[in-house]
This record gives sequence, structure tokens and C-alpha cells, in this order.
Amino acid sequence: MFTRSTLAVTVLCAVTLAGCASSPEAQPAKTTAASGKSDKPQRIQSAIADCMKQKGFRYVAWVPKPKPETDNDKAANGDYEAMKRVRSKQGFNVFYQVADPGSFRKQAAYTRDDDPNSSIRDSLSKAQLRSYDKVLDSCNVKALKDVTGKVVKSMDDEYEQYEKAYKAAFERELNGDPKLLELAATMGDCVKGKGYRVDSVSPTSMADRGYREFSAQMNAIAKKQGLVDEDAGENTVYQPRLSPATANQYLAKEIKAALDDLECGKDFYADFYPKSGRIGDRLDSEFGRWQL
Repeated sequence: MFTRSTLAVTVLCAVTLAGCASSPEAQPAKTTAASGKSDKPQRIQSAIADCMKQKGFRYVAWVPKPKPETDNDKAANGDYEAMKRVRSKQGFNVFYQVADPGSFRKQAAYTRDDDPNSSIRDSLSKAQLRSYDKVLDSCNVKALKDVTGKVVKSMDDEYEQYEKAYKAAFERELNGDPKLLELAATMGDCVKGKGYRVDSVSPTSMADRGYREFSAQMNAIAKKQGLVDEDAGENTVYQPRLSPATANQYLAKEIKAALDDLECGKDFYADFYPKSGRIGDRLDSEFGRWQL
């Protein structure tokens, strides 16, 4: 099963071109207590394992265990002090991933090595893996329907349905929230007053404004280096080849901008992130996704 995507946009990893970036605060807030989390993910995993066994394939039912809360988690809940600590080091988490290449892996809730099914897949030939993935997709579809009632044609279809529901909920519940609209407008005026560009003062736009701005800068550098695939999605973020010194120069500017953004949006983020986190928790439960 997939985990939840970033707040306002889906960031696609250009893995063949040195990976991708994602905003540290674009990780959804952890608002659900462990005792109150849905058991759907585990039930789905068990159903997938049974289905795969019936079709002659090995699969281990596995749901990642939540890791101890970090500053990034606290920041994703709108904690000002945590956000300040995170941004003082990572900025909007764009050039930070170039300055510290291992940061993406360290920030991940889990890695490929944590999944026991990775070793199973690695043991298969290319032909076997194609068959395995085809059966796994069908078992995912069946398990999702049996446990949640969701009808999807494939897990790509599940992803598209989730994204559509996510964006619709954000538009309705966040961009339509009177308090957030007021806080976003106030933040926008402050940010513009500090000399930064503001294309829209909608709450979702203000939440990832800085990340978009620096991602565009990084993509421009990558494009000059011939690393950009023109056929890739508009939200793809590429990591250019930069020396540590140059990457840190860009990061220093990003950190300043991120801290200015935070000072302007202190009240906005305190309201936005908990609300966005609750939306994500609700949809994760509805789709049977992991809640880390």
C-alpha cells in the first residue's frame, strides 16, 4: 500500500537523476494516537499475504512500526519551536537534500530495507518479478475491496482516487476555511513585505509557497545541467550536481527565506497543519493506508 503524499502536490522522485526533494513540513501531522489507529492496514496486509499464497507466491504481511516523534513530526503539527529548529537547518528541505545527500533516507518513516518483502523481490528473475508484481497488484485490489469496500481497477487507480479525494478535501476544508483564509492573507501580506513572491494567498498555496519557489530554482539549475526530463510531470523535483560549498550557499539563502516565512506564518501554520493532518488521517483510514 502507498503512504500519504505531500500536502499540496505530489512530488515525483527522479530516482535515476539523484533522487527528489520533499518539504519536511509537507509530511502530514501525526494526529491519531497509537491506540486509536485503524486496524485496516494490518487486515489488508494479511489479506494480501493470503491471496499471494493461494496464487503460489510468498509475501509477508508487514506494516511499518511508528518511529519516535522527531522535530519534523512536531513541525508537521504546527509546533513553532520545532518548525524553527527544522527550518534553521533544512530550510524548506530543497537544497538541504543536495547539501546533505543522505537526508532523504534519514527523514523517511521507513526504508526499503525495513520491508521484508524487498528481499523476496530481489531473489526473483526479471520474468518472475513481472509475474509477481502483476499478481501482487491484483491481490492489493482484492484486499482493499474486502477490507474497505473501495473498488479500484489497480493500485495506480487507487493512487489516483486517493489524490483526487485528498485535493478535493483540501480545497473544500482548508481553502474554504474562513479562519485559515484570514490567516493566510495576513501571512501573504507579511511575506510580500519582506520581498518574497506570493502567487496566491489560498491556504494550501501559502503552506507550500516557499518549497515551490526553491524547487523551481533547483530545477532550473538541473535543467542547465541536462538532468531534466521534459516529459516528466510538472511537480517533479530534480537534484542538480553541486559541490558541497555551492549547495550550502543556496541552502543558506533558503534557510533565511524559510525563517522569514515562518515568522510571517506562525499563527497560520499552527492552525493549518493540525487541520490538514486530520484530513489525511481520515482519508488514510478510509483507504486503509498506513498511519505512521
